[in-house]
Amino acid sequence: MVLNGVKVLQKYLYISILFGALALSACTDDAVDSKEITEEVSPTLLNLTQEQQEDYYQQYVAVIEGINAKHNTELKLEPITTFSDDDWVEVDTFKERAKERADVSIAVSKNKERYHPAAVPKIVTLNIGSKKENIVFEGSFDTQLNENTSKGRQLFSVFNGISSEAEDSTGNWNQYGNVALLKDDGATYFIEVSGNYSQDGIISTHTIPLEFDCNKNGGIS
Repeated sequence: MVLNGVKVLQKYLYISILFGALALSACTDDAVDSKEITEEVSPTLLNLTQEQQEDYYQQYVAVIEGINAKHNTELKLEPITTFSDDDWVEVDTFKERAKERADVSIAVSKNKERYHPAAVPKIVTLNIGSKKENIVFEGSFDTQLNENTSKGRQLFSVFNGISSEAEDSTGNWNQYGNVALLKDDGATYFIEVSGNYSQDGIISTHTIPLEFDCNKNGGIS
């Protein structure tokens, strides 16, 4: 009887180990499948002759016109002579890129510290599909003590200018103008910066609102 009981116990132990191994294998497979799903698939790049490039370019033109009409945007194509090898993709892939650019959202990061008025950074993120492209802005100001305020405090006195550049070398940001408005009795500068962002052969125009705040000691955020 004892011997039979041992055999039964061994049988159940073997079955338990088998099911455990199968369950672990299933979990591993699920993890692999999940990883495969979340990984981005690189688009197929095309090796085109000049004649084929001209044909694809005209199809890209039609895509941009269709996206602009549907999304009420003003996307443009870069000149064909400036297209890089990475820009030549299948028309469906280009169309997806254009849709993502038309649906771009803009996020301005808030500064967690105060800076000297001469160089105040601001980070702006363009959310383009699953990509996040940063533009680094730097405003330059002068401040002065205003004794007419309660207990006296620093206020903006001069806006010297603002510069910007794309943080990612795969994209190009070209700033072409800004409009500055002094508010809150000189404690806040509201600046709208206009520029073009170029990537993947597509040019999009953006007007980005930035706000700079001066505290009583002249620190700018």
